[in-house]
Formats: sequence, structure tokens, C-alpha cells
Amino acid sequence: MIAASYEWSHGKYYDYGWFVPPAAVWFLIRRWNTLGEPASLPWRKIVLAAVALLPWLLVLRVLGHADPSWCLPMGLLAVTAALTSHGLIALAHNWRTSAAFLWITLLALSAVPWPSIVEQQIVMNLTDGMIHTVSEWFQISGRPVEVEGARMRLHDITVEVTDGCSGVRSFQSFVMATWFFAELQQMRWARTIILLASTCVAAFVMNSIRIWALAKIRFDAGVEAFDSAHGWIGVIAFLASATFFYFFSGWLSERKPRRLKRKTAN
Repeated sequence: MIAASYEWSHGKYYDYGWFVPPAAVWFLIRRWNTLGEPASLPWRKIVLAAVALLPWLLVLRVLGHADPSWCLPMGLLAVTAALTSHGLIALAHNWRTSAAFLWITLLALSAVPWPSIVEQQIVMNLTDGMIHTVSEWFQISGRPVEVEGARMRLHDITVEVTDGCSGVRSFQSFVMATWFFAELQQMRWARTIILLASTCVAAFVMNSIRIWALAKIRFDAGVEAFDSAHGWIGVIAFLASATFFYFFSGWLSERKPRRLKRKTAN
């Protein structure tokens, strides 16, 4: 997490990372306290494994120190720490108990910056999808909006959709929030996947609505109205997505699983 702190402070999309370590530590302590007494650990093997891993960890740390924005060493360090932690839990208890810490691991990994190529691909796909979705909405309403790369054009007026408008920040934030609420409510994996998929779709729809509203303001009211509305429309879109996430996650956690009733023979 120390290696990732540079991106939390200076990156465009990861300022929520400062929230993750204390939340993950709290969840770790809470779940660990529910376990029974651990088995006797093979400390000799653990020490030998730690010595074997030390050169690997030092190389990754040196690479990360040389270029704090390089995501590859950060990601490899995070994966190594996650696998080692799950291995230790499995040695102390069993692999089923280790798997119970999965949501905490995913929460911690959500604060690790994605590789640049993955991040850019997601930004491009989100931007492209939202632009084409919004242009279709304009076409349905009778306005012949044309798509030119990351721009929408209506006659001689052009609206450019930048990386910041792609919704990647809300997408990443809600992925992190999914693992947080999954562990907080101790959801089963099926409900967690439903929550993740639903909130990602909701974030996409709300950001598309935000782009549509801003483009409409630009086409109808001009650039000054567009600039003044840009900030508060983004806040409204985020709050609407967060509200949906809050209530939907609460509904999923409170809903009791269905039980099949056995038919009794007459």
C-alpha cells in the first residue's frame, strides 16, 4: 500500500485509495476474531519461504521507487502479498477459511492502480460506449448529432467528451464499494456479483445521462451555460449513483434467501 500511495495523492482516479487500508485492516481484525484457535504453524518452512521471497520483493520495491507511477511493480507486490496472506491463513486454519477473506483481499486490491494499458482501454471503451449511447438518444429525439471520435457534433457546435467524463472514477469507486459492502454485510458471492453488475450498469447509465444533459445545454444555451453546469451536474450524477448503490446493497443484504418447499405426498 505504501507503493500505491503516490497514485492516491497524484493520480487522476485513485484518491479513494486512502480509505481502503483502514477499512481492510478493520475487516481483517473483525473476521479474524470470529475464527477459532489456529493450528501450529510450520515456522521453519515459513521462514525459508520468506527468505526465498525477499529478493523478489526487494526488486519490485526498487523498481517502484525508481518510478512511483509504474503500475507493474505495485501490482506484482500486491498480488504477492495477497497470495502469501491467503497461504498463511490456510496453514493456520484451512483453505475454506482462507477463501472467506476473499472480499477483504479484493477490497485491498481495488486501491492498487491498474496497468496503464488496461486503464486506457477501459476509459476508451467507456467513453466510446457513452458517446454512441447519447448520440442515439439525440437521434431518437430528432436531433442529427454526429459522432467524430470523442466528439459529438450538431451542425457547427462540437462537444468533446474527455477522459474525466468517461465515468471511470465512479466505475472504480463502485467496484471498491462493492467489495466493502460485501464484507460489511457478509454477502454470498452470487449477491455480490449481482450488486457489482447492477451498480456498474447504473454508473454507466447515470454518466450517459450526465453527458446527454451537458451536451444538450451546450447545443441549446452555449458554452458559458455548459461551463457553469459541468460541475454540479457531475455531482448530481455521482450522488444519484451512490444513492442507488446504498439502497440496492441494503436490499440485497436484508433479503432472505428463498427456500424450496418440499412437496408432501398425499
